[in-house]
Amino acid sequence: MNYYIKYLFSLAILAFFACNLSKEVDIELPDYERQPVVECYLEPGKPFRLLLTRSYAFFDPFGLDSSFFQNTLLQGATVTISYNGQTDTLYNTFSFDPSPLKIFNYTGQNIVPSTVGVEYTLNVTLPDNGGSITGVTPMLPLVPIDSNVIEFFQPGDTIARVLTYVTDDPNEENYYRRLLNYYSLDSIPEQDFLASDRFLTTPKLAFGTGYELGEGDTIYTTVCHITKAYYDYVESVQLAIFGNLNPFAQPSPIKSNVTGSANPLGIFTCLVYDRDTTVIVR
Repeated sequence: MNYYIKYLFSLAILAFFACNLSKEVDIELPDYERQPVVECYLEPGKPFRLLLTRSYAFFDPFGLDSSFFQNTLLQGATVTISYNGQTDTLYNTFSFDPSPLKIFNYTGQNIVPSTVGVEYTLNVTLPDNGGSITGVTPMLPLVPIDSNVIEFFQPGDTIARVLTYVTDDPNEENYYRRLLNYYSLDSIPEQDFLASDRFLTTPKLAFGTGYELGEGDTIYTTVCHITKAYYDYVESVQLAIFGNLNPFAQPSPIKSNVTGSANPLGIFTCLVYDRDTTVIVR
């Protein structure tokens, strides 16, 4: 009797899923107004550089043909960064870092100083009365990596993990971004997450991998000391990516720290980090 009931129940489920429950629905989407996007990271010891682009709507074609740079890059803007009573101009010229690859379309002639506490002010005037963009950020102190400790799963085992330790200042509210790359800095990060010291009970902050590394593997560990504005920006970008991949998620706005009449998106921040390379050996 139980078998017969189960059989009927299975047929009912098959009949339910066999029904044509799909229906095409046309949704009128509002016109999307493209916005200027600023990415400016002040990296001590490197030139002042900035990437200025336009945003795309979710369903806009994103072709990589010859018109890609023309449709994406915002050229012809006036860009300055002021600090300590001086103003540097960033010229509309291309520059890049080879590893990891970063591209910029505005570059200055001076080097970013490493003086902690200096406040930088960004001013961008877009061409053709496109409006203005402003932003402010401080230079943070470097938080160095204390050590990278290799731990094997068991004595004599070949599988290991790496624990990274940094010392946090308990008198300050600090935020961090941890990046972990295997084999190459240009590889997709195995880990990319944010952390704060709000719940630390000791001055030590630890980051770890899983037991997934073998002898001879190379690991690049990067720990960035970041502002609260950059923390919020990266978190909002990650949530927006998740929302785009999940049809049931709510849209997540980007939390930018640049403002102005141009209605911009993006981030203007310092990029202070320590990076260490670890090779798994016994």
